Amino acid sequence: MNFVSAINSFKKDKKGLMSTNQYMSIGEVLAVMAPCNFLVFGLGEDSHLWEEINVGGRTTFLEDDAEWSKKFDQTPLEIYNVEYHTQGKDHEKIGFDEKALSIDLPRKVEDERWDLIFVDGPLGHNPPRPYKGPGRMSSIYMASKLLKTGGIAIVDDFGRLIENKYAQHFFGSGNLWKIVEKKVAFFKNEGR
Repeated sequence: MNFVSAINSFKKDKKGLMSTNQYMSIGEVLAVMAPCNFLVFGLGEDSHLWEEINVGGRTTFLEDDAEWSKKFDQTPLEIYNVEYHTQGKDHEKIGFDEKALSIDLPRKVEDERWDLIFVDGPLGHNPPRPYKGPGRMSSIYMASKLLKTGGIAIVDDFGRLIENKYAQHFFGSGNLWKIVEKKVAFFKNEGR
């Protein structure tokens, strides 16, 4: 099954929080790069979709909600539980302090240089909604450290304050390649 059919079928079943166009944009990049090393911060209904598109590659998920992860125990997905030490409401106080943003990752994740990284977690509501969750400051920072030169990082909810601020800082605003529907941003890692 090609990625277009997979995404259309997925959306027909009323799954996923992104629009069809947003899924298609991500799916297109993943399909071109596949098979590749693909790291996803966050675990969701779309996790099987990413695994299916990246056939023959390595698709790995990092999730901070252990209860949610249990729902995927009977699947072949490669999932690691991680712990964030931040709260979105503290983003101004934390700033770009790399020590505060760093999280412990399994060696199997940390030792890899990833071709494609999708920052789709953890929970990180921020204005205009009330702050909720760890925010994506740490996942964006860690993605910037793990992405190989020539790789691509995708940041969901780029229209939000935290995602926009941290992605532009750590991936570099000059590396912003495209934005889909003011929500999903693509950055190329051209090296620094």
